[in-house]
Parts: sequence; structure tokens; C-alpha cells
Amino acid sequence: MRPVVLADRGFLERLHELAMRPYVEALWGWDPEAQQAYFDEHFRPHDGWSVIVVDGAPAGRLVIEEREREVYLAEIELLPSCQGRGVGSEVIAALLASAAKPVELRVLHVNPRARALYERLGFRHVRDIETHAYLRWEPR
Repeated sequence: MRPVVLADRGFLERLHELAMRPYVEALWGWDPEAQQAYFDEHFRPHDGWSVIVVDGAPAGRLVIEEREREVYLAEIELLPSCQGRGVGSEVIAALLASAAKPVELRVLHVNPRARALYERLGFRHVRDIETHAYLRWEPR
């Protein structure tokens, strides 16, 4: 893991499309202009953003928000070639091992594979909204 820098922008834009397009398309349709506008509005490399590195190369992104009562795992995205190889499990397990307070996240209902990963790591369902399930992990 390393902090995101401005030079990572192109990689992160490409990563988002590769990792999330099937899920976004299933719910809302993939509008390249809308996705670009969303990325432009939310790109904040200094606010808890990290690049996940595998074998010396950028492989994903992790966005963590430290909140008063919990840690919010805002985003984790991996290149498709790195999915299903234990990378996400390792990254999230390291986060949980260092967490002194609950960790929360939300996952798209159309992404049951990600939800299964989170539940294997000890996250429990908290609530649903139309598009997402909210999950929470409690430290022991």
C-alpha cells in the first residue's frame, strides 16, 4: 500500500471502470460523462486514499474515512486480474487487525461476491437501502 498521488489519476479512472462498470451498468447504465463528472468531484488523493500494490505494480485502491465512532471503508477496488486471489482479503484483514473501533462499509446488492468476502471476514448485515447493504465489523 502507498498513498495516492496526483499522477495516479489515470490509473484510478481506468481501475474504476474495470472494477465497477458491470455493477454500475446493472443498476443505472454506464454513462461515461456522468462517471467522469463523479470521479472529478470525488477525487481526493489526500483524504485516506491508498493504492494497493501487487508485485510492484498498482493493482487497486482503498479509501478509508476515520470517523468519530467507526472507521468507514468507503471503497476498495481491484483490477479484475487481482480479484479472487486473496488480495482484497489481505488488505481488509490488515485494516481490521489495526482497528480499535468498528469498521463499516456498504456493498451493492448486485455484487454478491464482494458481500460474501466481507461476511467471511466477519462483517454483519446492519441495514439495506434500495441499492446497497450496510455491513459492520466489531472489534473483539
